Amino acid sequence: MSRLADALIRQAYIAPLAMLPPIVIGLFVADYNWLAQHMSELQLRAAPIAWTIRIGAATAGVSVFLFAVGCLFLRCGVQFSWTFLAAALFGAGMVGNGVFPIGSPLHGLYGLPIFMSLVPAFFVAEFPRAAPGGWFRHVSLASAFVSLAYLWGMLIGIEPEAYRGATQRAATLVTFGWYAAAAFAVHQTPASGGRA
Repeated sequence: MSRLADALIRQAYIAPLAMLPPIVIGLFVADYNWLAQHMSELQLRAAPIAWTIRIGAATAGVSVFLFAVGCLFLRCGVQFSWTFLAAALFGAGMVGNGVFPIGSPLHGLYGLPIFMSLVPAFFVAEFPRAAPGGWFRHVSLASAFVSLAYLWGMLIGIEPEAYRGATQRAATLVTFGWYAAAAFAVHQTPASGGRA
């Protein structure tokens, strides 16, 4: 694995770290229900609360996009990668979540974050050697399933109204936590182990 690919994949630790402040800050905001309200609703508050949400989402999005570029270099040089495509779309949508306020169709860039559920599954399909001992493969497939199940629940309206903030935060931890697991798994593989 090239040093550039390694650096781009390893920086993915930033994505879950960037999402921790948006996940937690709502606990300290008066007149905000952490269990029932989504994180993006805090964008409508005054600074610094709104900026915490926006910067966290945009930073996570940039980190995911850089991870996507790293996946190109894991393919023995710059080649097409399904993981790159899905992660780049997800990253762009997260940047949109940070730049544009909730209520705008550009918040999430017309739903691009839906591609988040494909990234872990595509990654283990394209880079099977990045799953030492098989643990990472199981974590990846479970993460893909959980994120898709969360989106499905929102889509058909079975997400409990009183807990939609909690379910969003749990899904966010799973989704972004996977990037830390991927960075760790790829770093632990032999020099060529991450390649397809």
